[in-house]
Amino acid sequence: MAVEPQIEHIKQTVQSFRPSSTIEVTFLAQGAFNKLYDVKIDDETFIIRISLLVDPSHKVTSEVATIDWIHLTTSLPVPRVITYQSSPDNLIGFEWILMTKMPGKPLADVWKSFSIPFDVKARLVKELAANMACLFRNQLQGIGNIHRKSSALERLQSTEQTSSTESPDPAKTASLAKSVSLDPVSNDSSGSSYDVGRIVSMQFFWCSHIHQNVFRGPFQSSQDWLLARLALNENDCQSTLEQHSAKDPEDLDSDDENEVEDARSALKRIERLKSILPLFFPAISDSEFSEPSVMEPSVLSHDDLSRHNILVDESGNLTAVIDWECVSALPLWKSCDYPQFLKGRPRRSEPDRSHYYSGGPDDPTNGDPPRLYLEDLWEYQATLLRDVFIEEMKILDAEWVTVFNESVGKRDFEFAVHNCDDEWETGYIDSWLDDITHGGLEGLRGLQDRIEQEQLRLLNP
Repeated sequence: MAVEPQIEHIKQTVQSFRPSSTIEVTFLAQGAFNKLYDVKIDDETFIIRISLLVDPSHKVTSEVATIDWIHLTTSLPVPRVITYQSSPDNLIGFEWILMTKMPGKPLADVWKSFSIPFDVKARLVKELAANMACLFRNQLQGIGNIHRKSSALERLQSTEQTSSTESPDPAKTASLAKSVSLDPVSNDSSGSSYDVGRIVSMQFFWCSHIHQNVFRGPFQSSQDWLLARLALNENDCQSTLEQHSAKDPEDLDSDDENEVEDARSALKRIERLKSILPLFFPAISDSEFSEPSVMEPSVLSHDDLSRHNILVDESGNLTAVIDWECVSALPLWKSCDYPQFLKGRPRRSEPDRSHYYSGGPDDPTNGDPPRLYLEDLWEYQATLLRDVFIEEMKILDAEWVTVFNESVGKRDFEFAVHNCDDEWETGYIDSWLDDITHGGLEGLRGLQDRIEQEQLRLLNP
């Protein structure tokens, strides 16, 4: 953040709706476009997330609506929103959300301990599978982000002025969460106070993308969503070429020339992806979503369900799932996939610790398990846990498994869209595109399968 939030301003803001309380604010952590602070109010600790204006108003209001909807729809332990500000016109000078602080430590920290048995890890995977199955059963319409309907937003959106003038009745409440709150269920057990609206996704606001004239949803179909993403990539490439074309050719260095070549290659790749899109997704006019009022089914999908966003206690039991910003309702074929923390290079053989450097006076691990061993051990356990996840899904929801099995090609296409300008993946993508051009989809070897097999080859030369 170019301009830093002031701790004193955060304290004054919280003090405005708890004037008789003792307030302490301390920095906790920061991400790409937000900072987190612990806010201690008397004996209770909360979290305030202060955000850059990457997608003004929409990012904050969507996150609030998403968290409320999760409380309504699932049994997942997630934070509760206390109050929020979706405009920078306040003392802090940024958009912010004040929410309950969830107990537990990141899964990444707890699971690296050898004290957590595999069956405990498997139980947690099954619990997350149950909640993903629950989300699958509560399908939405259209591709985008969950938002409160406008009337609900107008009623619920907090402002600094309201917080400072409306004091909670102490006779009715015993804590901040009860005295200053948003009603997460809006007295509507059906969830009809929520709509899928404009998408709030990093690709749609990163760098110059927020200013590009690209439709942001809600998208009627997978085709619309994917074409909008390709348009953003195409605009980036055109911008790169325009920047370099304005220079004198003699002033171009090798880095400039490489950027120009990469942009031209990406543009060709984007055109090829556009041309084969109908092979994976039927033309809109031929699909069941051809009527303007019919939206493709979608599922709320936490695509950053990493080991850092899952909190557990010291025994490995789930205590919270956090970081619900930029979580979108995505097509079924995209949603029916392994959670992010289980994805990775497959490893079917348990690593032998004796094969890793350890011991001796020069041992850099100081007796701890070598880092490479821990990484390989996690790959092995994650491979086994993927099996646990799929077997549990077969019990919970056979339709989810059917969509998962039948959507390999669609997930490959989306992977190519996401990585169409990634130098590490473009070789695989170009080879995959060549095979489609010459032979179609019949007998096509999957894109991500190619990458996985190459990883296995490197693992076992």
